[in-house]
Amino acid sequence: MPKKIVAKTDNEGLNRTELESMKRVFERLDKKNDGKIDRDEIEQQLDLLGYKPKRKTDFGTSEVEDMIWEVDDDCDGKIDWDNFVHLYTRCRRDKTGCEPNRLYNLIEFMINDKDGGGTINEDEMME
Repeated sequence: MPKKIVAKTDNEGLNRTELESMKRVFERLDKKNDGKIDRDEIEQQLDLLGYKPKRKTDFGTSEVEDMIWEVDDDCDGKIDWDNFVHLYTRCRRDKTGCEPNRLYNLIEFMINDKDGGGTINEDEMME
């Protein structure tokens, strides 16, 4: 049975529809149903989309590990629901272009790819 997502923080200004979309994406990424998204789960999703992340970056870690590190507030190497929502709202409000946006872009894509087919068609965009 999937672990129930319980937010420790407020909704960070997201409305109910946005939170439901975020929850849907979080649950699609959390393949282990442990309430956290790890490197393997993100790599699986990127692979489904045909993207091959770098195995080693300038920092000596993989591109996916870098993506997690950018938003992992408790430094456990995973993204829990609170990190996930905080990352999304931080990037959405960013006017400077300085916030980490690689994972945000994946989340945005998955929000709009409602059927999980790896593409966004006109009907999905109109919803």
